[in-house]
Amino acid sequence: MAEIPPDRLSLVVGVTGHRDIAADNEAPLRAAFRRILEHLRQICPHTPQLVLSGLAAGADSLAAEEAMARDIPVIACLPMPKEEYEKDFSPEELDRFHGLYKRCARIIVTSPGREHGYVATGRFIAQYSHLLVAFWDRVTSRGAGGTKDVIDMRMTGEPWLSEIENIPYLPDVGPVDVIVTPRINGPYPEEPFSVRRLYPKRMAHEETAAQNFNSTLAHIDIYNCDLSRVQATEKPSLETFMRRTDDVANRLQKQTSRFQLALFVIAFLAAAIQIIGHIPAIAKVVGLAAAFIAYWIARRHNYENRYQDYRAIAEGLRVQNAWQGAGLRHRLVDKAYLRMQEGELQWIRMALRSFYVVCCEGLEEHAARLSRSTWEGWIESQIKYYDKARRRERKLARSLSSISVSAIAVGVGCFIGAAIALGKSFPCALSLALCSQGVRRMPDFDLFQNLLTVPLAMAAILGAVFAHYSEKQNLIGNERRYDRMFYVFVRARSELAAIEKGEAGTTQAVLYELGRAALIEHADWLIMRRDRPMKVVVV
Repeated sequence: MAEIPPDRLSLVVGVTGHRDIAADNEAPLRAAFRRILEHLRQICPHTPQLVLSGLAAGADSLAAEEAMARDIPVIACLPMPKEEYEKDFSPEELDRFHGLYKRCARIIVTSPGREHGYVATGRFIAQYSHLLVAFWDRVTSRGAGGTKDVIDMRMTGEPWLSEIENIPYLPDVGPVDVIVTPRINGPYPEEPFSVRRLYPKRMAHEETAAQNFNSTLAHIDIYNCDLSRVQATEKPSLETFMRRTDDVANRLQKQTSRFQLALFVIAFLAAAIQIIGHIPAIAKVVGLAAAFIAYWIARRHNYENRYQDYRAIAEGLRVQNAWQGAGLRHRLVDKAYLRMQEGELQWIRMALRSFYVVCCEGLEEHAARLSRSTWEGWIESQIKYYDKARRRERKLARSLSSISVSAIAVGVGCFIGAAIALGKSFPCALSLALCSQGVRRMPDFDLFQNLLTVPLAMAAILGAVFAHYSEKQNLIGNERRYDRMFYVFVRARSELAAIEKGEAGTTQAVLYELGRAALIEHADWLIMRRDRPMKVVVV
């Protein structure tokens, strides 16, 4: 039995399809499904795969068998409890079901009873899959919970729109790969066993949807490549993934900071060379070339965006884990996170949704172990973080300002001193010039002239560099944001303490709103950082 990988985010492939499939058609259908899995492996070599299947007779079973043959873990998504579900199988089908059931990595029951059970399973698979594979004849439909209905759920998003308030776009979903599948009692379809890809209808152009999905797969694979560098010894959990993602983000942030520092230092030195003079022009050319090389390396490896994205994922996991600890089991952070961001940022929501199904769904015993300490630890850690962060940003902003003022003071002092010295020396120099021998120049004239201009100009350049750095880092804005969030968490802690003493309100309501505030704040931070990308500094 293949286990769900504990160290990386899985690429989730959902399966839906017809039950009445002729035995002779199973081999070519398996081959078509195998090709889909192999293609995903080629474009995402660092990403493990995970299959969601209802284990129904026909397409669900053959897809699960093919996945297991390739050591891909399968999560069984049952539409009702096992004892009731077994009534829907013939004796031969039941043997096959039992064999698959024992080899599944996890069992999830999507509905407590038969009523609406198949709809619940279709909704679950349609929502949590990165890619949905449908074994469908492209003709028939058997109503709620059938293959066509699940495809429609995927295409329109309607089954879960009612659970989300005031969102003017459909939830993020990937495409559907339709394997044209003949049915025993249906008309024989054209081009049987071929694969056709359908994209959700939220986009005006299919090309845009295809680009977004390919971008999602690329981001997930790069993320897994980065995540694999941090050893994982525990079972998959929101907390362990959060810590490891934070670790990767910290490393990438350090890389980004080094390159940013290099760009600012090179910019300052290049400007200094221009002012001081007496230095070959080639030195400035070399400096600018070094700046562009550093910028090219940083952009090529995408250090800045990767660390920002991973910070966003870690924050989402942090809030999701706190909600789980508070008993908010079916509150998903992706529904309240980066809500208006499409394109390159929507992969974050899709990743968070996959983390939820891997780490939370079907693990009631894990949820039971989570307790008050989970969300209390979250609140205390965030209070400490925001308090430290606001102090850090304030100290850095004041230090840069103080250095700039000091540099200008030094420059002005040098200017005044040089002007006085030149003023005193000028009459003597003029009288000597009137003599028959004359003088070529005062020995200290060049020194005084440099002191008159260079220090003040260097101070101005330093101030410009620091101002650019402060604007790039948004130090003042970050200080205000961190200060505000510090008091948001402090106030929430006070409200929770008051509820403990018997005042009106519920712990879950406070934690839910606190989590949403944290997600909104971090989304604002991420968008702000995206609007201030790393670039070559020219002074």
